[in-house]
Amino acid sequence: MPFSLFPRLRELGLPGPIGVLQLGASYGQELREFAENGIRAGVFVEPLPEPFAHLSQTCALLPPERFIPVNALCAETSGKTFRFHVASNGGMSSSILAPGSHLAVNPSVHFTHELELVSSTVDELLQREEAQGRGRIVAALDLLYMDCQGAEFQILRGASRYLPQFKYIYTEVMRNELYQGQVPFLGYCHYLDALGFTLNDVYFGYPEQAGNALFIRKDLVAVRG
Repeated sequence: MPFSLFPRLRELGLPGPIGVLQLGASYGQELREFAENGIRAGVFVEPLPEPFAHLSQTCALLPPERFIPVNALCAETSGKTFRFHVASNGGMSSSILAPGSHLAVNPSVHFTHELELVSSTVDELLQREEAQGRGRIVAALDLLYMDCQGAEFQILRGASRYLPQFKYIYTEVMRNELYQGQVPFLGYCHYLDALGFTLNDVYFGYPEQAGNALFIRKDLVAVRG
């Protein structure tokens, strides 16, 4: 069944997160939900100019010193130029990966053009925020929230320095290679298990073949190894 992050954490009796790093923040449509559920600080990353402009305006309605919009593309390595495939649905299906079965599963969504964007890793991005005097915000981040259209695994590989501080990882997941070269879901499970996170919930929709997964740091749920 579909599940929502914050109600699920309450059902489990787990402490709510207080800070979020959101990758693929789009227009900022989740910011109200975050604020209403106890998030008191955040870094919100969006690569596309138009959604980012709206995201910045939304963040400005909240305490500006605690809700930070960042215009950046996160990937496994820094300084690499990617052809970013821009989708017609307000950019929400855009990805560094070329579309695969997405074209058949979602025929109303078209990929209209490409932008050349230079990447940053999560580690570099957060180090930069710390250097700009936002160390307290970075230290508060305990929820990693990702919606990056098949590129989430690459992003995780560029976040090794900061991953241990997160309690929860809530990420979009896909199957049937909606995007070319996306890592299969079990690859996420194995990778994150080795880094100290256990899969708690997962949901895939049909026929869209996409959904969400919740990984929890093992020490919070008494999982060994």
